Amino acid sequence: MNLVGDDEQFERLLVAARSYGEHRPPRDDSGPVVVAEALHEDIRVIVRNLLVANAICELRSARLVVLTGTDREWNEALWEQFDIERVRRLAEAFGAAKVFDVHDLVNRHLADRGDSPTEVSDLETIDVVEKATLIRLGRVPRLPDAEEPWHRSRRSRTRAFSAVYDRLFAELSPDALVTSHVDYDQWGLAVDTAIRREIPVVHVQSTGTLKAYALFPERRRGLGTFRAELTGQIAEYFEEFVWPYRDLLKPSAELLAWRAKVNLGRPSWWRAGNVSDFELHTETERRQIRQHACERFGIDPDRPVFTVFHHAVSDALGTNRELFDDLAQWFEETADFAAGNDSVSWLFLDHPSQFRYDTTGHFAAVAARHSAHAHMAFMPSLALSKNVLWSMTEVGVTVRGSVSNELPAFGIPVIQAGWSEWSGCGLSHVAQTRDDYWRLLGEAVAKHAKGESILGAEQRERARLWLWLYRSGADVPSPLVPHWEVGQGNEYLSTLVAGLRHVERDGDPLYCSVRRMWERRDPLLSRFDFQDAGGFAAALAASRSAS
Repeated sequence: MNLVGDDEQFERLLVAARSYGEHRPPRDDSGPVVVAEALHEDIRVIVRNLLVANAICELRSARLVVLTGTDREWNEALWEQFDIERVRRLAEAFGAAKVFDVHDLVNRHLADRGDSPTEVSDLETIDVVEKATLIRLGRVPRLPDAEEPWHRSRRSRTRAFSAVYDRLFAELSPDALVTSHVDYDQWGLAVDTAIRREIPVVHVQSTGTLKAYALFPERRRGLGTFRAELTGQIAEYFEEFVWPYRDLLKPSAELLAWRAKVNLGRPSWWRAGNVSDFELHTETERRQIRQHACERFGIDPDRPVFTVFHHAVSDALGTNRELFDDLAQWFEETADFAAGNDSVSWLFLDHPSQFRYDTTGHFAAVAARHSAHAHMAFMPSLALSKNVLWSMTEVGVTVRGSVSNELPAFGIPVIQAGWSEWSGCGLSHVAQTRDDYWRLLGEAVAKHAKGESILGAEQRERARLWLWLYRSGADVPSPLVPHWEVGQGNEYLSTLVAGLRHVERDGDPLYCSVRRMWERRDPLLSRFDFQDAGGFAAALAASRSAS
């Protein structure tokens, strides 16, 4: 909360927020509750959660309860300055009837228990969350054989989170949980409690104008985690409401593909500036850049290039379906496979924010182990422009990375060793087992070595439709929500204050889209009513005419 201006500016925001909500109907203290999480330092994250939660409160005539707090390990890993008192005042200005410091509740729980272990309701989930949290806080690819001294205390703390959320949600019986994250102990165990208690979970995204995913208890398929359930439901939504309108959406999808080429928006969030631009227009231009790049990096230009995208190696392990024990094992074994398959060239790229997720030099260690193989190259990803990267790559390989929806949109097939939110939409080749992954890689090597391609007949079109859905159809514009790219400084603050002071909720797309998602139990917010085909087509045509 240290990037929202000085005290005077912050007070202006509080006044504007209170003024915006001061005429809400009074809510009964014994009535329904909506819980919103404010466990993140970024004010953009907190405000989005509060706005969406308030929209649900309007629907349910519910009170708003906010969860906040932090601890030493989260501060050291992620935050610069987490000001709990400022978060509390912000939440109250946005109408919170109660603000709980859940980290303080965890501290009290641990003090009361003493040396007695905390009993938990869902041991299997706890084990996954404990491991993911320890790896993320430690910024390591996997847990070492000999545990660090702090691991035991963190495991106790993780279990205390589960107990605290179980008790708190039993007392509050909330109608919904609104959260910015669904992973790790402080966020993920609130989601786990909500799912077990059949409470709807709304996951607000940190991108675009306003995006959110939702999991409603009656729509669950028994797939396990929030992310796994979401993957299946988004696939069904895509097949029912997007793919049938591919002819109608094609002009918009082509425009979105062009904007993605020059990185006007996420998910290519990590490649900023000119290094992100993909300006090639013809295959001739691509071949020319490819020849130059291969010569520059010592890669045989006469062989296809398979690009393997390393992940943020400690990020959110076990929260969706993955074929390997961890992201490090996938990368290591894929490199071993590449070493024995020299009919193609292999380019291994680190994650652009590797330093935020790994302090062990994992990428460099794998590169050193394969330094003798001339057909394998290991490079920092930011050493390559998008022009070079996409010109060289014939096949992309990832677990869940955003390249699995971007590359197919431009005719480059991708193999996935795990699930992302879009991986049920037919954009990429998604392996179902480890054996299936090796089979897909082997078939891709064999085909591309002969000058053929594994790109599916519809994958390019499906990928472009997904880009449209992600960046347009499921990105709700609201004058109350500054675009993520505005940042979190003074410009953001001024834009937010102006919206709170001058925008009325009547007809605001935020409220309309939240109501539609809630009443229809959709897995995502949408700016269009997809179930009204005639109205959807008319709205789309009107927007094109206006532009």
